[in-house]
Amino acid sequence: MTERRISRWMGPVGLAILVLLVVGFAVLGGNQPKENVSGSAVDAYSNAHQAQEWAQVYVIGLALALMVFYVSHLRGVLIGKSHGADEGGGNRTLANASFAGGILFVVGLMTAGTLAVAQILATHNHQADIAHTLNFVGQNAELGYLFGMAVFALATGAAILGGQAGLPRWLGWTGVVVGVICVAGPISFLGLVLGAIWIAITGFVVAARAKDSSRGLGAAATSPAAIGS
Repeated sequence: MTERRISRWMGPVGLAILVLLVVGFAVLGGNQPKENVSGSAVDAYSNAHQAQEWAQVYVIGLALALMVFYVSHLRGVLIGKSHGADEGGGNRTLANASFAGGILFVVGLMTAGTLAVAQILATHNHQADIAHTLNFVGQNAELGYLFGMAVFALATGAAILGGQAGLPRWLGWTGVVVGVICVAGPISFLGLVLGAIWIAITGFVVAARAKDSSRGLGAAATSPAAIGS
């Protein structure tokens, strides 16, 4: 599959990431015990909702797997190699920072997921004290993925504002706003919601740009000047 064809899939991939994260956090994880509940309450909840908690782990895990492919290709888009040509005219520092931020986001959520799996197993074995500790740590493990999303959005936004990849400036400004909200304390989780939406929108913009580029190349190849040469 060529780089141009992969670009055309960025919209559906971004939308899939958004949908999976919404399902994982809002639908499957909406009623989880808070950080200050007792170990017995954590034990009772997890044993009553074990299938739901495992489903959440797998749904969010699938979103993170797609995110790895998404940020890998987006790095190429920002550098200027998204169409198979060895252009490489973009700022590699910002493109690499975008990629690193996306991977930090993935690692941060994977760390939280590891704690969730350990908690599920602890409650399954009726280790209420361990489950209580894991629940407290898991409910306060947001630093990693908030930081990752902030770096990813800020670096991507800055790269777009710098004129990389020919993407619209409003998309760059939106990324900067998302990054700032992610480190804005009490409203930082709003940054995650907006970040997931922004990822989907960015994917569709990249896909549209790839289609326009393909049409332009096709028109150039069939022009009288190109045929005559």
